Amino acid sequence: MTIYKANSPVSSLFKILSLSCFLFLTACSTLRVDEPITTNIPAQQRFEQLNNVSLWKLSGKIAFFQGEERERVNLYWSMDENIPSQQLNLSSYLGITVLQLNSEKNHHTLKIDGKKYHGENLDLLIEELTGLTLPTKALSYWLKGTPYDTEHDFITYDDQTALPKTLTSSLANAYGQQQQWHINYSRYKMVNNIALATKFTIKTKNLTIKIAIDKWQVNS
Repeated sequence: MTIYKANSPVSSLFKILSLSCFLFLTACSTLRVDEPITTNIPAQQRFEQLNNVSLWKLSGKIAFFQGEERERVNLYWSMDENIPSQQLNLSSYLGITVLQLNSEKNHHTLKIDGKKYHGENLDLLIEELTGLTLPTKALSYWLKGTPYDTEHDFITYDDQTALPKTLTSSLANAYGQQQQWHINYSRYKMVNNIALATKFTIKTKNLTIKIAIDKWQVNS
């Protein structure tokens, strides 16, 4: 496994993302929807629906807030959970690719600033290269509003829609240290008869990630 220490020339994602403009996504304190939610199903039934979704894609914007750094990029992420394989791209406001991930099974290739890096531990690879703590596997569950750890993740639900409102998880980081994550879901839309969130705020320690999804695609 090739690992580059955090003091390498590509160690700070905020330096790499300097091509992009700043974005401040306002967090919502109440649950809103992009369109009327026409289904109000029990949480367990919705979980079973999403558990059958193995192919999905999303595109939108993602903003990182760490200390005084605030950076925004365009986001594209596709996942095939059957293989599993994934593609993730972050690009600047001008459409310039600043980070590209390709994964198949346990092999990950990360391209940053024109250079390629390889590894089997994706979270560690991202942390070593960018300085960001990003639990990618758990995040692929949280974005769908489902728990990564079904025994310990705690979810609260909106009284009217019965959709996830918040999710709290204690998760080991790339170095094995437990870390608390808090996810807030503030907007939903219907996609193939499934209500999926389109606006999130994800917090841990001094890092806040805000995601606004413009388009979801889901298939079984």
